[in-house]
Amino acid sequence: MAILLLILSVAPVIFFGYLIYKRDFDKEPTASLVKLFFCGVGSTFLTLIITGIMTAVIPFFGYDTTSLNIIELIPYVFVGIALVEEFSKWIFVYKLEYNDREFNHLYDGIVYAAFVALGFACFENILYVFEFGIQTAIVRAFLAIPGHLCDGIMMGYYLSMAKLALINKNPSLSKKNIALSLIVPTIAHGLYDYLIYASEIYDIFMLFFLAFVIAFFAYAAKKVKQLSNNYYNLDPTYITERQRKQMMTSYYNYQGNAYNGVYPQPNNNYQQPGNVQYGQVPYNGQYGQTTYQNVVASRYCPNCGAVVTGKYCNECGKEV
Repeated sequence: MAILLLILSVAPVIFFGYLIYKRDFDKEPTASLVKLFFCGVGSTFLTLIITGIMTAVIPFFGYDTTSLNIIELIPYVFVGIALVEEFSKWIFVYKLEYNDREFNHLYDGIVYAAFVALGFACFENILYVFEFGIQTAIVRAFLAIPGHLCDGIMMGYYLSMAKLALINKNPSLSKKNIALSLIVPTIAHGLYDYLIYASEIYDIFMLFFLAFVIAFFAYAAKKVKQLSNNYYNLDPTYITERQRKQMMTSYYNYQGNAYNGVYPQPNNNYQQPGNVQYGQVPYNGQYGQTTYQNVVASRYCPNCGAVVTGKYCNECGKEV
């Protein structure tokens, strides 16, 4: 029975994670995604710590929801639950990935935040399912897990917009979008929880909840489609970790000649998705056109990705 409950807890997380991952045209390093997922698990403990401190300072946030009316539920849910949980996830995404050069496409922000959100949802789901059983697992697979995922999608969307604005030399818009990357998922999470708790007081709120869930899930799916189909390159000069490995594989598979300090030309042109003249047009709220720029990989440092002209890399100094 325990194994069945574990499978029911984890399976929907794997399913939704796969849906997000497969739409990423320039796949992120697997190690980074695993790290983000477990950071999401870690964010549940950060949530507990923050909640414990808030409850000690303001006992109101430790009350049972059944003792609150629909007005008292507003600060309890939006601050004590939604803001705390979304901040706990947001801080990991922002600190670990926002300034990472691997964050070089708009869809990357959604991937990063989604995997943190799924890590949080997975651990939380295991706790609930093992306590309340199979029925809870089924309900949460269709509501709670995609709910956390959609919160993560909105978080990642606005972080991507923040990077886009910053590269276009609009720091005020960038700061606004960073703030929205926390505010929007907090509001969405708060509405989700508030309507559930309020429906225990007045049944009519359940209809509002179902309408909100349908609209929010559809809107988040639209953002996934929008950014996953946009190949705008935030940093065309950077060769990602995955691309460097592909280039090295091409080199080591080369047959017939001893290494002479020059990488052989691969059979296929190295594809670097996105524009190579990004930033010339100020950001006006519209995304760039979908373009591809073919770049022939000749000789790059396997350690840092810089172009190499001699025996040693000019960037990291290592022999190549």
